[in-house]
Amino acid sequence: MKTPMNVFNTAMKKKKKNRKGFSLVELIVVLVIMAILSAALIPSLIGYISKTKEQNVQSECQQAVTAAQTIASGLYASADGKYEFTDASGSTVSVALGTDKKYSTAMSGATGSIKTLAEVPGTIESVTVNEQGLVKGLVYTNGGKKCTYTRADATAPGTYTNANA
Repeated sequence: MKTPMNVFNTAMKKKKKNRKGFSLVELIVVLVIMAILSAALIPSLIGYISKTKEQNVQSECQQAVTAAQTIASGLYASADGKYEFTDASGSTVSVALGTDKKYSTAMSGATGSIKTLAEVPGTIESVTVNEQGLVKGLVYTNGGKKCTYTRADATAPGTYTNANA
């Protein structure tokens, strides 16, 4: 004799065997878990992206400082006051001291040459060089981020400061 409970259990077993896919409740639970994880992770990921952009701008600024120092040293060491190099396209780029023989004047006009030699995508706003051909300052911007290089004297290392442009 079949009791109502046996009939119910048999019907449920048959239903479970034929069941395919997920129930609506299961899908909603998964979506809620995903939303909670997203809400927790997105702010930290945005912070990492911003920090990485600042580090990229600082790295590009270091490349620009190295290129500026290369040009300034070449001008300082040159007997005729000229520094020439070949860029990536094979063109010759020349930087020369003017009639006033001031390195800072020559380097201020050479920001395009510095950018070419450093192969950086941003903009070099200003360069400061002392009379011995030492780069004392450089301001570089790229993508709304600004990096400033300053050097107090020849014995101290320079410092890099990041800011929003």
